[in-house]
Amino acid sequence: MNLEEYAAKHHVLVPAGVPTPEGRVCKTPEEASAAVTAIGPSVIKAQVPTGKRGKSGGIKIAKTADEAASAARDILSMSIGGHRVSQVLVEQLCPIERELYAAVLIDVASRAPLVLFSTEGGMDIEEVAEKHPDAIRKHVVDIHKGFGTADAAAMLKGLPLGSAAGAVGEVLAKLYAIFQDKDAELVEINPLAVLKDGRVVALDCKFVLDDSS
Repeated sequence: MNLEEYAAKHHVLVPAGVPTPEGRVCKTPEEASAAVTAIGPSVIKAQVPTGKRGKSGGIKIAKTADEAASAARDILSMSIGGHRVSQVLVEQLCPIERELYAAVLIDVASRAPLVLFSTEGGMDIEEVAEKHPDAIRKHVVDIHKGFGTADAAAMLKGLPLGSAAGAVGEVLAKLYAIFQDKDAELVEINPLAVLKDGRVVALDCKFVLDDSS
């Protein structure tokens, strides 16, 4: 079962202590307009249980209430991946310094959880693997030992993350805890953003629950 972004953030990331931007779920252009008035410049994002929203035109930036209403009106008239868009997430526009990629999934080859990290966020991980294979770090998890901040620090060693390295490591450890506690098949943050003020924030989240859990 795929959760929509707002649900993955609200029910999965936030309770685990992973930072996310301020946001509101809206079902009408008027609600989106009011949300931007309250939040400020925002990203208007289609809420559907599938990817490729940006490439389909389902993600727009709105700096004013009027722009928010117009963007929401356009997005709410769309269908993406066979799913009709019935609501949007209006989320605070963040000043991004750089975009990273983080995920935990089942590795079929090792029959174990696999933690993935890349400094090439904002791209499909398959595209990163093809064009920048050295930019991906992998850690196969021994389920009897788990995966904590020390494991994350070792995994990230040598990467140019600067002062954000500690916060990124904490997010990776929390993602593994989520994966284990929630019986997930996939927990993915793309992008995991380092903001200009140094904070590390999940700007998106894909969460797939094991149907047999």
